[in-house]
Amino acid sequence: MKPGVELLAETPGTGPPLARHQWYEVRLRMWLRHGDPVRWTEPWGRVDRARLEDEGTTLTTTLRVDRVSMFPGLFYGVEGMRVGGRRRLRIAPHLAYRQAGVPGLIPPNALLVVEIEIVSEGAV
Repeated sequence: MKPGVELLAETPGTGPPLARHQWYEVRLRMWLRHGDPVRWTEPWGRVDRARLEDEGTTLTTTLRVDRVSMFPGLFYGVEGMRVGGRRRLRIAPHLAYRQAGVPGLIPPNALLVVEIEIVSEGAV
């Protein structure tokens, strides 16, 4: 794994391996350095597929595996995953949202813990 991305936990999937430039339905949860959950204020992604659960702490959406759709740490962190798998990653600020952060959601230079589950493939 790329320096700055640390694998904390993994449940391997039994489906096909992820392929770059393909779409997948994913479930995302993120936490800040001290364990505070990131709470999305609105779903991100396709209107007909994106939804929030658990009071905004879980985002289920479609995501394309590429450098445009994913921030760098997540892009590197899903490498080698299979459909049905789940990973928990610690992502350094320089591979997350850097000094810009996400106003009102993620502070500048935030270390993130991200849990991603690949729910299904071909979700477009």
